[in-house]
Amino acid sequence: MDKEDDLTRTFKYAKEFYLKRLGLIIVFSVPFILAFLIPILVPAPTYLALGGVFLRTGSLPELSLLDIVITALAYAFGMFIMGDTIVNINIIIRSKRTLISVKHEVLNAMGTYAMRIFYISTMFLLIMFILQLLTYDNPLQSWIYPLSILALSFLLFFVPPAVVIDNSDTPTAIRRSVAMAVQNPHFVLLWTVLLLLSVSVVKIGADFVFSSPFSGFFVLLVNCLLILPFFTVLQTQMYMEKYPLAR
Repeated sequence: MDKEDDLTRTFKYAKEFYLKRLGLIIVFSVPFILAFLIPILVPAPTYLALGGVFLRTGSLPELSLLDIVITALAYAFGMFIMGDTIVNINIIIRSKRTLISVKHEVLNAMGTYAMRIFYISTMFLLIMFILQLLTYDNPLQSWIYPLSILALSFLLFFVPPAVVIDNSDTPTAIRRSVAMAVQNPHFVLLWTVLLLLSVSVVKIGADFVFSSPFSGFFVLLVNCLLILPFFTVLQTQMYMEKYPLAR
């Protein structure tokens, strides 16, 4: 019952805050669009799926060295913009509970919070890339790779709020994220299920109304401006449940 109460309360607070600050959140979420579009514009085998941009890693050997460098830089730039956007939404949340200037914090966050999240995201991608190389031609790769991504994503789920809400450095943010995820796996599970359901509903509706490729870009737009911002708010509210006074 306690877990059900936690989930209900967390979702209620996230929804109320999101609707109350929706205009400001949408403005701060516009860079999400740029973060997703950058990988599409580079000469890489990328594709849209469920409003996200994915890379066909199996096609990487066909790229030239210059194409690989450009692709890596584009993905790095996109990851930094995405991290900075998540940080800015978290700053809006933190401003509700502390007497801070959102404009001042946003300007300072790019060189601090955003860089910390960028370091962790880059480390995550490097680990996944190395794992993919080590398991190349291994018949178990189809199991090892996705399970590894799932495990790391689970453990690092609360890194963004740990960085911004608690002003944690990179190692501390990872430790706090792991501790929070292990102690509250129901939060991560609920967040994941709700996100998949939300994106799937939007995708089905878009495919019914628009033809390809317009449906894919419509889903991307809705994800960037509405869905991802809400789930960023929900993720942070889940993290703040660790503090009794924040409930």
